[in-house]
Amino acid sequence: MARIPFKKEKVHQLMLLPPDVGSLVPENHLVRMVDKIINELEISPLFSTYKGGGASSYHPRTMLKIITYAYIEKIYTTRHIEKALRENINFMWISGMITPDHGTIHNFKSKRLKQAVEDVFASLIEVLINAGYVKSENLFVDGTKIEANANRYSYVWRKNVEKHEAKTKEHVRILLYHIDELQNKEDKEYGTRNLEELEGNITSEQVDKLVKDINEKIKRTPETKEITKEITQLKNDIPKLRKYEEQKNKLDNRNSYSKTDKDATFFRMKEDHLGQGQLKPAYNVQIATEKQFILSYGIYQKAADTTLLIPVLNKVQSQLKRTPKRVIADAGYGCEENYEYLKKKKISNYVKYNTFDIERTSKYQARQFSNDKFTYDQEKDQYTCPQNKILTFVGIKQVRSETGYNSKRRIYKASSCSDCPSKSLCCKGEGDKRIEFNRRLVKLKEIARKNLMSQKGIKLRSQRCVDVESVFGQIKHDNKFRRFNSRGLSNVNIEWGLISIAHNIKKMAN
Repeated sequence: MARIPFKKEKVHQLMLLPPDVGSLVPENHLVRMVDKIINELEISPLFSTYKGGGASSYHPRTMLKIITYAYIEKIYTTRHIEKALRENINFMWISGMITPDHGTIHNFKSKRLKQAVEDVFASLIEVLINAGYVKSENLFVDGTKIEANANRYSYVWRKNVEKHEAKTKEHVRILLYHIDELQNKEDKEYGTRNLEELEGNITSEQVDKLVKDINEKIKRTPETKEITKEITQLKNDIPKLRKYEEQKNKLDNRNSYSKTDKDATFFRMKEDHLGQGQLKPAYNVQIATEKQFILSYGIYQKAADTTLLIPVLNKVQSQLKRTPKRVIADAGYGCEENYEYLKKKKISNYVKYNTFDIERTSKYQARQFSNDKFTYDQEKDQYTCPQNKILTFVGIKQVRSETGYNSKRRIYKASSCSDCPSKSLCCKGEGDKRIEFNRRLVKLKEIARKNLMSQKGIKLRSQRCVDVESVFGQIKHDNKFRRFNSRGLSNVNIEWGLISIAHNIKKMAN
């Protein structure tokens, strides 16, 4: 049998000189692109986070390279980044063989980048524009819910807080009235006055002060056993009221929050481990893209997208320092306030409204009594229904949005629908037909419809699915980023900023 030759094992062989780590990294490797682009970024805001003096620190540009490349490689936790720096050739090369521990990496992320991540991201966008990757003309806007790093069952609901707070306040009132009756037997001076102080909104501070006042007065009263019992119950209610007040402060304008991440709000998620659309603590992530590059991002605590378009566009203009020519978004953003904003900023409106897609269906067009089938007489200011019934103007309804935007709806009502053979098809209730029209919104919708149905609009509508929605697909599914690793709105903002920077650099390399 012929001898089988094997290459010699060199695991324990000593080397006179260490090899060049760069020779082990291919010339066209992604890690070299990360190094090149981050070297071009303006990171002076990062330098400003250092006080100076003391022991030497790792260079912020090197730390930024390490974390950005880690996010590209789907490594999101600091301990795994520390491990990669010791084991992965590409991490060794881009770090220059430095090995910061996970605590150092965490401090850089949570403290240094907290103040500078958006500035670094804006610098990257400037590089993208100067290099001709994007022109920031067509802006595609969309949002998605990303689960928070919080317990799924640690919820606090506004309705429950308000219900329990009302019960506790009612219990306080009952106790005070009882104390009042007992005090009237001994001293009428301070029973009623205590109640009058709490005629308004009862707070824990007021009850606490009141209990102290009563305790001072009953020291001079010989028979106080029954009153003392009531006072003890009042004392027990004070921490309850204080807890409900703190919970309402944390809720702010939200309907819920998580006990383990107080900035997270409970949303109905499309994806969950049970496949049942479970409510989970999450954040609403909004992005604006062009050619699948993220040009702006924002983290919000509201579920609905309608009120978020203006904050997103304001952030776009501050980061890009320019106004986009066109904005393309789905029906979740279509409302009068957003259309007015686009018109004021002279941005072409390619934002769908809630019935845009439905209007083109045969089922909708077959409806005989939809509002658009009522003809309007401008001179008489009245509508005529398909059965020739007249609807006259009866008043104006003022509507105020969540953001404080005011709009007006004109109300028209028919006078005799009882004898109409089509009343069951036209009227939902038992009374006469009543319709509401927002003339300003009708005109703005017509502008949006005209833009969306044009050749340019059809092209942009089809491009929206490929542009902005595919970015979320790449991040959530390809890169397996479906849940934040940090807690708190500011930390989540850092994390998504790094995700956006990593996504754009990877897109540039591809």
